[in-house]
Amino acid sequence: MNRSSFVITGASSDLGSALAQYLDSTSNADLVLTSRSKDRMPKLGRKHVQLSGIDLTQPKCLRTLKQQVGKRFSGPFTIVHCVGDFWRHKPLVKTKFEEISGMISSHYLSLCGVAHALLPLLISRGGGRLVALSCNSVAYNYPDMAPFTAAKAAVESLIRCIANEYSEFNIVANAIALPTVRTAKVIEMKKTGDPESYVTPEEVVKVITETLAAASPVLNGNTLRIFRYSSTFFHEGYFQRNPREIQIVSL
Repeated sequence: MNRSSFVITGASSDLGSALAQYLDSTSNADLVLTSRSKDRMPKLGRKHVQLSGIDLTQPKCLRTLKQQVGKRFSGPFTIVHCVGDFWRHKPLVKTKFEEISGMISSHYLSLCGVAHALLPLLISRGGGRLVALSCNSVAYNYPDMAPFTAAKAAVESLIRCIANEYSEFNIVANAIALPTVRTAKVIEMKKTGDPESYVTPEEVVKVITETLAAASPVLNGNTLRIFRYSSTFFHEGYFQRNPREIQIVSL
């Protein structure tokens, strides 16, 4: 891979960390990394810009990000947005409203903030790529996932809007709709799942770097859906794969 410039938001997440480590070890890419956490940045072999304690829904943090990216990159760059709170399946009425608003904020508003801060830089640098993470639940509207799925639907809509508004500036925006990803959190949550059929973070990284980060300008405003065959997905019911708590609502 030739030298390239990446902004990886949510670099302490499973996917953000895997992407940063891959680019650090297999290429001479230049990275700007952000993390909401103050002490969980991935350990890399080369020196990159690492911005910890960054909440991408806060104007002050977005100004810091814009300033650091502007200083670091003089040409086109790629933004990969890996920010968003982890969701555990449960009915909407059993979810605290603070958690609902936090889910929308962490997935959608953070992406909107990053786009608002960095699109002017992309325009001035001759264009670039924006990759955001969505979920296959947007296509199926599964139960017990409403706040998360609605937030990811907003992510996909925002990506299409950005593609339409800024394609004239050589800016390409696409999303990846993920199936279940094989991480420790997911395996712990889905004790009756089929982990061998889950995609790995490393496989997602390959899609990001080899497909979307290098996408032709005509591949714009899309949601690329990743899929792997799973016997449980096709031969078991949804609630067999995802046991739910009994929902009792007093009216």
